[in-house]
Amino acid sequence: MKKASIKDVAQLAGVSIATVSQILNNKGERFSEETRQKVVQARDQIGYVPNLSARRLKKQNSIILGIVVRSLALPYFGNLVQQIQDHLPENVTMSVMSGEGEQADQAVYQLMNSGASAIIVGSQLTAPKEIAEELKRRGVAMVVLENHAKLFEADSVHAKDFDGGQLAAKHLLSLGHHHVVLLGNQRYTDNLFQRAQGFTETMLAGGGTVSEVKTHSLSKQSGQAAAMAVSITKATGVFALNDDLAIGLIAGLAKIGLHVPTDISVVGFDDGDYAAFYQPGLTTVHQPGDQIAKAALELALARVADSQAKRQVAQFDVNLTVRESTRRQ
Repeated sequence: MKKASIKDVAQLAGVSIATVSQILNNKGERFSEETRQKVVQARDQIGYVPNLSARRLKKQNSIILGIVVRSLALPYFGNLVQQIQDHLPENVTMSVMSGEGEQADQAVYQLMNSGASAIIVGSQLTAPKEIAEELKRRGVAMVVLENHAKLFEADSVHAKDFDGGQLAAKHLLSLGHHHVVLLGNQRYTDNLFQRAQGFTETMLAGGGTVSEVKTHSLSKQSGQAAAMAVSITKATGVFALNDDLAIGLIAGLAKIGLHVPTDISVVGFDDGDYAAFYQPGLTTVHQPGDQIAKAALELALARVADSQAKRQVAQFDVNLTVRESTRRQ
């Protein structure tokens, strides 16, 4: 499919190429609102990528890489962004935004309209298929770290989250914990859903029972706030869907007189740097964030180089790191 040109925009809008250039480069103050709207609508209708972005893409002199993550306040995503930055080629600059749901959607569109040649999405979108198709139409590469379950219009990189949930369940079962809590979130991304499903199915198959406690976010504060609800279940073990929830929960339980692992065992997911230094050391499912970041960058740049290449999916194994937050029942 032929890439749309500035000439195509001008013809569709019924104006000169110079007019299109000035309006799309924010220098169109002298034109009427009606003319400016015609140009913008024509650009969107045919999926025109401004010349500056196309020239960067073609010559590889400078590529803008957009990154959208759920929250930079969560250590996993902060580390992910840092890892990508550490591997950036000299001709690539990075623009980072954060948000969930509609905010993430808006962030993707903003990066696209700002001339990004590729966007890595580490947050759940509300309309992933439609957004992926629009980016493809605009000639913008897309790699998703979330949204991967049924999205076949973008390259994907993720850990084997279902396997991670299984590992957490098998560990707790092996220690004699048959009444456990799944500490989750009110909004499940594809990744979180897979973790929860792997855990729940394995616990039930092993003769266990699972109570679910949902939090408002995946933060330490939400984990701490969930401590009372967890204690009411009388469960002997907990699987938190990320390390932040797990660490917050441990602190919250201590405030109400319950100690980990003496009174209750806790397993997390991510194995961030601080998991080994927290007391007690956190038993957690390790996912290779550095490999995920590097693969996401490589796939994004490969897609920029060859937009017609076959869709790529990179999955990474996980393993359980056993520390002091779990013990035999």
